[in-house]
Amino acid sequence: MRTAVRILVGLIAGLLSLVGLGWLGFQVKARSFEDLSTTDNRPHRPIPDGLPAPLLRHAALLFPNGLPEVKSAVVQGRARLAPTGVYLPTRFRFSYDAEQIAHYHHIQVTWFSLPFLQIHEMLRDGTTRLDLSFLGTAEDQPRINRAALQGYWAEVLAWVPAIVLSDERIRWEGVDEHTARLIIPELDEEEAFTVRFDPETGLLHEIEALRYQEADNPQRQQWRNRVLEWGEIEGQKLPMLSETQWNDDPPWAAWQLEQVAINVDVAERFERFGESLNESSMPIDAR
Repeated sequence: MRTAVRILVGLIAGLLSLVGLGWLGFQVKARSFEDLSTTDNRPHRPIPDGLPAPLLRHAALLFPNGLPEVKSAVVQGRARLAPTGVYLPTRFRFSYDAEQIAHYHHIQVTWFSLPFLQIHEMLRDGTTRLDLSFLGTAEDQPRINRAALQGYWAEVLAWVPAIVLSDERIRWEGVDEHTARLIIPELDEEEAFTVRFDPETGLLHEIEALRYQEADNPQRQQWRNRVLEWGEIEGQKLPMLSETQWNDDPPWAAWQLEQVAINVDVAERFERFGESLNESSMPIDAR
């Protein structure tokens, strides 16, 4: 009897140790991706006329010398994802092709800073391809396609705003002195963004929209992206910390921005879906 008890106690202790080790591994922050090499010197042009007043103020604060010409960009940093309510350490590298309205998301969830789960998502030609590693795949599902288009515009509005401010395919409407609406091409008006700006700083504060959350749910959900902290990277004002929230649930993700590289060549990234590329020295886009 005593031997059986000892064995049972040992098994329980071993199980608790494994659970504790697993939990501890997810408390270690992900390592940053290596910085990208970029020496871009694209020309600047005036901020377009006719923008709603709060957006115009925001743009003037970000780009006092005019808008840089941006045809592509790579944004990277670290995050904490909480799809199940438990935060997981993550690092991300997002690539954007502004001319094609395309993005590539490469996300790594880490355990003791080692890649534990790889996520690859690509929006291209209006369709989305998604690979969640051992969690499954999806491709060209209508609701996911629409959600991905909203994701593209929300991300570049926050992280690479020169793309949005210079793109003639979108339409802006003024709401009040601190709010505007962004009408997205190829989507319904109810999927437009309500964009709010901080009354004191004039900078972007929140992007809100109705968005499909799951491929099999026909009801759009309330989707919010909030800027929690503004800062600077290489002299450019940027939202250094932000969060994503669905409905009134706890935040789904917190994003810590570390680098924005504009006009790098992202063609290889889009052509090699599902691969982890060595992008530490991506060349300048010559287009």
